Amino acid sequence: MRIAYCNVLPALLILQVTFILVKCTDISANLNINLDFSLQKFFTQADIEIDAKLKTVELIKKYKYPVETHFVITKDGYKLCMHRMPRPGAQPVLLVHGLMSSSASWVIMGPTNGLAYILFQKGYDVWMLNTRGNIYSKEHTKRGISDKDFYDFSFHEIGTIDLPSAIDLVLEKTKFQQIQYIGHSQGSTAFFVMCSEHPEYSVKVKIMQALSPTTFMEKTRSAVLKFMSFFKGALSTLLVKLGGYIISATSELIQKFRHHICPASELTSQICGTFDFVLCGFNWNTFNRTLTPIVIGHVSQGASTMQIHHYAQLHKELHFRRFDHGPTKNLIRYKSLKPPSYNLSQTQCKVVLHHGGNDWLASGSDVINLQKRLPNCIESRKVELESFTHFDFIISKDVASLVYNRVIDLVVTN
Repeated sequence: MRIAYCNVLPALLILQVTFILVKCTDISANLNINLDFSLQKFFTQADIEIDAKLKTVELIKKYKYPVETHFVITKDGYKLCMHRMPRPGAQPVLLVHGLMSSSASWVIMGPTNGLAYILFQKGYDVWMLNTRGNIYSKEHTKRGISDKDFYDFSFHEIGTIDLPSAIDLVLEKTKFQQIQYIGHSQGSTAFFVMCSEHPEYSVKVKIMQALSPTTFMEKTRSAVLKFMSFFKGALSTLLVKLGGYIISATSELIQKFRHHICPASELTSQICGTFDFVLCGFNWNTFNRTLTPIVIGHVSQGASTMQIHHYAQLHKELHFRRFDHGPTKNLIRYKSLKPPSYNLSQTQCKVVLHHGGNDWLASGSDVINLQKRLPNCIESRKVELESFTHFDFIISKDVASLVYNRVIDLVVTN
């Protein structure tokens, strides 16, 4: 039965995604999505073509901001890259990107709408982590390590190993006792994992702000994620079959999306390569089609298939739990048939939740579920624009006024 599932799933996935895109095309065919005036200060057509190809450091240098690159070796041998916009002596703020993203998330929208730039302009020492497996953190101390072994991780390892390593480095370099933390999507997931498994790190954070917090996934609206969760154990086999042990812009899974969906129409072709949007949702009302090359140039930056699988499990299990390896392996790893739930009550630092009304992953009820379990959630804020989606926290043309202004207020007052 598992073999049969894996043979038919690729075609079914393509049909599912095509339906999603056609639906979005129908409701947005008449939208005016020209380049917004507020972005023209930094984005000419030449800028767009150049920025789509630049790496994080090159983007920051292009706009005349200071930047440093730092590396930290984790206890299990991963070499993590961190990008810093340095202000020695200023309060350090750590930014952690979402699934399949990178440090570029915080700078691709330019000095007007990029959170890293805005924080630096306000006088903060900005650090951006690249979690294991993305394009900036693909090295390991073990030479010749296989893809199977290298990508044997989910957001659990990012939370239990990557984040503590990054926080320790920032505190060591800056001589501060505490950081401020801002995470988008998986950047928030991993943070709550860290606090559950290593609560001593909670006291090293003054305040944590979660942009689209993804923990409980019971009410997820991601049709693709819900579809994947249906197949449970067969999903890992499928994902490996389509893309090896990694999902990136060059993996077979992404190539299949592009081949089958891109020719559909001019509108869908603008986002055909963006698996991230198909998984998490998007909003044509706040998306500038002119900037599509920049967005596509900096998404699908690399993730393990286990990361996708872990999120799919969260929907099916209706709990915020560790990775489910199946009853037999669970007994060996966890001493129980089911994986243990993360203990959110260990999150002792101040927490602020920012969520959107049209977020396919972080639904309003799931965010409320999270809020109830946090002992020190000082604010849970729904973005005023009802159609605000998962990726609008990064790429919306109005993200500064709708989200970042409040984020900065909280940074300043804490």
